[in-house]
Amino acid sequence: SYDLQVTPQSGYRHDTYHDKESGIKIPVIMAAASRETLMDLFFDLLEPLGHEVDLVLETSHDRRGGHDDLYREDIDMPVLKSMLCDFEDLLLDDGCTGLAVLNPNIPMEVQFDEHKLLILYGHELVDFEDILDDYGLECREDIKFITEAEHVHSSTEEFTRQFEQMK
Repeated sequence: SYDLQVTPQSGYRHDTYHDKESGIKIPVIMAAASRETLMDLFFDLLEPLGHEVDLVLETSHDRRGGHDDLYREDIDMPVLKSMLCDFEDLLLDDGCTGLAVLNPNIPMEVQFDEHKLLILYGHELVDFEDILDDYGLECREDIKFITEAEHVHSSTEEFTRQFEQMK
């Protein structure tokens, strides 16, 4: 963030997502991890979703505010993980790329957002908490994330090209 209102740190906290249209409230875990463990943690958090998932690619490349969502359904988990490994640098370094992996049959969702936060949605979050604990992330309900401070998103032409290739 511009003035370091939020200092990056590893950890997680609980929250609730409120869908204004339906009035539904969904339990959420927001988590941050170091670059060294982020991809491995993300892959492990995908395990509770099952063997076949849907993918939403999120991009704010070439946009002034907001982002576009691109959907693909029924992806085998090993295929998805292989594809994501091919684009690890893009996922870790580009401030305009995010994704969400979900299983609408459970329903659960793991989001790897453009801020490099992990956001976990579902009514049963115990499996996610166990995985976060295995990685040594502490539950701290007062932890602050970069999304709660003024910040910028950065990208490059190369990352835009890579995103086009990934989609």
